[in-house]
Amino acid sequence: MDKILRPWRHYVDFSGRSTRTEFWLFFIIFYGVIAATFVVTDVVLGGTALEDSADSDEFSLIYIPVVLWILACFLPSIAVTVRRLHDSNKSGWMYLLTLIPYIGFIFFIVFGFLPGTRGENDYGFDPRLGEGAPDYDAPEIFS
Repeated sequence: MDKILRPWRHYVDFSGRSTRTEFWLFFIIFYGVIAATFVVTDVVLGGTALEDSADSDEFSLIYIPVVLWILACFLPSIAVTVRRLHDSNKSGWMYLLTLIPYIGFIFFIVFGFLPGTRGENDYGFDPRLGEGAPDYDAPEIFS
């Protein structure tokens, strides 16, 4: 539960590191809420929400909760992505590469899946080990 709530508690904290789990859970929930909003709205409006009501008021009502959700997640998404880059010992300024069409999306996915630096790096302690924990390799932790 901590990994789900941490991006919200540190929504403007661009220092430190984030694990892959924390990063991906944030974005799964982010896109899941958007998809659920569209599905629920489509069911409530009887399947006509996205088909033939482009000029009606119903269509604009669909986007209000989605736009509010995206605005609420804007800073936390940038912060968790920057902390994820820090976990790989990369500068947070590399986040700007995500603004490049197509290449930015690939960059986002690749750095989301790359493992972080083991132990302490330039951006802080290893979040998988906890602050002040000895620097062990993963096989030593789980054995």
